[in-house]
Amino acid sequence: MALEDVARYNKGLLDFHNHSTYSDGGDTPTELVKRAVDRGVSAMALTDHHGVGGLPEFMNACKKYDILGISFGTEISAELPEYVLTPQDMSSPDLIILGKNPNVGPMKGYQEIYFNDMEKRHLPEVLDGLRSVGFEIPSVDLKEQCASFHCPPDICHSFIDYKDNIEVLKKYVRTKDPEATDEAIEGKPIAFVNRWLYAIGMPAYTSRFKGFDVDDAIGLTEDMNCKLFIAHPGGDYGFLTDRMLSYFITKGVDGIEVRNYFNSEEQNTKFDKLASGYDLIRSGGSDCHGDKGPFRIGCYDKPNNQLPNEILEELWDRLPE
Repeated sequence: MALEDVARYNKGLLDFHNHSTYSDGGDTPTELVKRAVDRGVSAMALTDHHGVGGLPEFMNACKKYDILGISFGTEISAELPEYVLTPQDMSSPDLIILGKNPNVGPMKGYQEIYFNDMEKRHLPEVLDGLRSVGFEIPSVDLKEQCASFHCPPDICHSFIDYKDNIEVLKKYVRTKDPEATDEAIEGKPIAFVNRWLYAIGMPAYTSRFKGFDVDDAIGLTEDMNCKLFIAHPGGDYGFLTDRMLSYFITKGVDGIEVRNYFNSEEQNTKFDKLASGYDLIRSGGSDCHGDKGPFRIGCYDKPNNQLPNEILEELWDRLPE
């Protein structure tokens, strides 16, 4: 599509970070697009974790509902060196790959590295750490769970709903944060899990990914004829320190998500300045997971966190043909 033709889609909300049932989302790609249109989205991308299986259905739905879909999107991980991290960090902030005319072949190599590491190292170490605190883990076949390239393992968060694990979590969190209330823990259990179990130095900490670093991610993106973006650097869960941001920029990432549903006003301003100062491509989105959480497509109920409309043409112009 020519750049001049893209302008007609600058009539609604933009959202270039979403997930479907092909990873950890609650809606099929078609359902997600339909609900996006109902909320006023006119251009979007599907960025399922570590896989691209939902993209054909997604693009067909975009055509059906007359919405501009980015042809390729996925959310990947990359290992960071320890000196970049702080004790509150998880070890592998996410990256987004977007493209208009991708060569998807190299993605298979990334998936093989990722899922082999998950099965052989990461998941066993995490589950051993959770058991050491007293959590009961449902029976899981790690090989089977990691076998499908379109669905990443979710046991690291879904264990909370198993048997009495929420009670174990509340008791454990209060040993770390005595002021945490039952209501707070029950309301945002994943936030407490990430802070007190998966962060550096905590019982279930292990590097989220080994064998694939940021240089590899940049090389993969180039081989795929796409662009690489820093994912959700703001908010609370995805917050990245200045040291992390500097590391990514120095390494040579192409862009940054300047808007997310959970960004503060200060973060929006900060990321716009970073993008301008380092000539980074601007992108962003709600990180919508369909019915696996509040439906927030396009940040429709948070006007200050919606992507500025001029970003659509900027993004389209700078994605490779």
